[in-house]
Amino acid sequence: MTSLRRLVLLGFVLALPSAAARAQETQIRGFTDVTVGGSDRRGANSAFGIGQFDLYVTSKVAQRVSFLGETVFEFDDAGGEFVVDVERVIISYEASHLLRLAGGKHHTPLGYWNNAYHHGTLLQPTIQRPLLMRFEDEGGILPIHTTGLLVAGRDISPLHLGYDVMVGNGIGGSPTSDGNQAKSVTVALSSEVTSALQVGVNAYTDRVASGTPTLTGSVLDAPMSQRTLGGYAAYLGPRLETIAEYQHVINELEGGDAHATDGFFVYGGFRTGNLVPYVRYDAITYDPADPYFARPNARQGLVGARYDLGAAATVKLELRRLRTDGEDDESQVAAQFAIGI
Repeated sequence: MTSLRRLVLLGFVLALPSAAARAQETQIRGFTDVTVGGSDRRGANSAFGIGQFDLYVTSKVAQRVSFLGETVFEFDDAGGEFVVDVERVIISYEASHLLRLAGGKHHTPLGYWNNAYHHGTLLQPTIQRPLLMRFEDEGGILPIHTTGLLVAGRDISPLHLGYDVMVGNGIGGSPTSDGNQAKSVTVALSSEVTSALQVGVNAYTDRVASGTPTLTGSVLDAPMSQRTLGGYAAYLGPRLETIAEYQHVINELEGGDAHATDGFFVYGGFRTGNLVPYVRYDAITYDPADPYFARPNARQGLVGARYDLGAAATVKLELRRLRTDGEDDESQVAAQFAIGI
């Protein structure tokens, strides 16, 4: 009888997860959306569309080591098929709230929107990202993603200061290579003035190699430096929501002139129960002689409403007006159902 009890107890112990396995707490989440929209642009048809299917994985690997992975499945209109994009892969070591080391592919610590709202549209207050914060494959002008090493800290002093210092592959590089020996450097400082109010500034610098493709499809005929300075203020209270952000980008070819681009957006919303009516205005002003951007100025205004069906489901409706220099104005209407699972 004693031997039988020992065998039963041994089997029960072996069936329990080990301490290491219990320490590795892995969570898998997902985000996606369905959108219908139309435009008065000539030749544009109203259509339904599915957004990115965002697979979001986090894991507590050890007491101070964690992992974050974000992989997106989306339809590529040019290729006519679904493709897979690995948007973030981050391995972190957190010594304390004052010091965290994180290596991998990150959202570059530029401004507020880019680090508060990632690839799940459920998380962001509007259907689309601002013009200034569009992803690179959607025509965005900023290096939204960077592969490299991040050193960060939070909640420093009574001002609740935070810092991010990142060194990584630059413009024209990839998650596995860089276009030259120079590395991009991003520095960001922030303060949570209150639990609802956060302000911050950022700086970015990079040296881009000759031959790197520009945003117009040509290539740089000389090395170029890019420098960005920006700042933001975000207040997300129980009723009022406001976000304002500005970025100033200077592109300068070696031996040439400096060309400045200014972009900003302002968002405001007011919560009444589960309903949030909101407005947003975006603007980007380019130097027409800029060798890298070479785009017409763009401005967009929108009004919309968001209704939260729950913590992980929301419906949004928007009316947008886009003005691009040298082109006809475009009016758009869109409705979106976004969920998290």
